[in-house]
Amino acid sequence: MRSILVILCLSLFRLNVVLSYIELTGQTIKDALGEYMLTDIMNSNQYTGIEFTEAEDGFPAFKFLATADVKSPYKVLLPEKLYEFAILITYRQSSLKGGYLFSVVNPLDTVVQLGVHLSPVVKNSYNVTLVYAQPDEIAGRKLASFPVAHVPDKWNSIAFQLFSDKVVFYYDCKPVNTTTVVRDPLELVFSSASTLYIGQAGSIIGGHFEQPSSFSTLKLTTAPL
Repeated sequence: MRSILVILCLSLFRLNVVLSYIELTGQTIKDALGEYMLTDIMNSNQYTGIEFTEAEDGFPAFKFLATADVKSPYKVLLPEKLYEFAILITYRQSSLKGGYLFSVVNPLDTVVQLGVHLSPVVKNSYNVTLVYAQPDEIAGRKLASFPVAHVPDKWNSIAFQLFSDKVVFYYDCKPVNTTTVVRDPLELVFSSASTLYIGQAGSIIGGHFEQPSSFSTLKLTTAPL
């Protein structure tokens, strides 16, 4: 009981520090905490083609049907600039069709500035690719790509942690691979009118993730994993 009270007190203290910092700097809570839940875009019930379901851990999940078209100005959920950050996604797919789990696309809908894409390689595996581009680049580039075994209808938990010179890939909460990368400049800056898409990369690039499919977690964080 005493340990629970200590944890609660420490949590309240941290919250008070964060709230004080927000008041001084004018930041939002999510900016101060460095956590951005992309699934928040789907909580407003404004999109058709989405059904609410449960993940294997009992937490809420979103099932995408063929009519789903989820998008929003990126500024609603994400900061303008990113330096070192991590992306965490929990998803379920039935086939190897693949597609974009999410993307931030430039105002012309022609360049993926940040996104995660699945693409089949052989019969029972696919690559999970982190796509990354600055506003002045003419195409999104594959910053890092990692193989994953395909198990139909399995809930998969993946994460990318981006540093200045490397990307660490996590699968089922464990670091399984690291690759050296070149980020020049180091800071990723989104175009002011870029669009955030869930399960696709817009009308021109396409890349619709297989449907039906399900998402439990879509999160970007600037806090350490």
